Amino acid sequence: MGFDDLVESRILEAYERGLFRGLPGEGKPLPARPYEWAAGENWLAFHLLEINGLLPEWLELAREIHRDAEALRAIDGEHAEICRIAAASPHPERFRPALERFRSRYEAGARRLRAKQERFNAMAPGPATQRLPIWVEYHLERLRRREEAALAESPEAHT
Repeated sequence: MGFDDLVESRILEAYERGLFRGLPGEGKPLPARPYEWAAGENWLAFHLLEINGLLPEWLELAREIHRDAEALRAIDGEHAEICRIAAASPHPERFRPALERFRSRYEAGARRLRAKQERFNAMAPGPATQRLPIWVEYHLERLRRREEAALAESPEAHT
């Protein structure tokens, strides 16, 4: 009897005796591991890194990218809210400095995010794991257009 057969028979015996019943997670699918599909034969190394709270540099960078993208969405939301308030204000020009500050914060964050995305794509193990970088100029123009529309819609602009 070969080693594989021995292991298989012991597992089968334990199963038949009910030793696998009542284990945590019984009947549920195994949890997804983000590295397994990309790691190939390096799955054990990634598993050891994970259980010890470590990640390969490119996966840690992916976490940073996610956090930075969330922060950009928050700035975008705040910018939209100020535009909404400015559009309803009788004195929309008072909001221009705040809008410019938010656009400046957005630009700085977007450029940092773009640099991290490019670094991530250079480190990622293959094209399937790469990410499309943010199109900074497009988003800055989108914010500018939102500002212009908000200032044009203000009650003062129509008098």
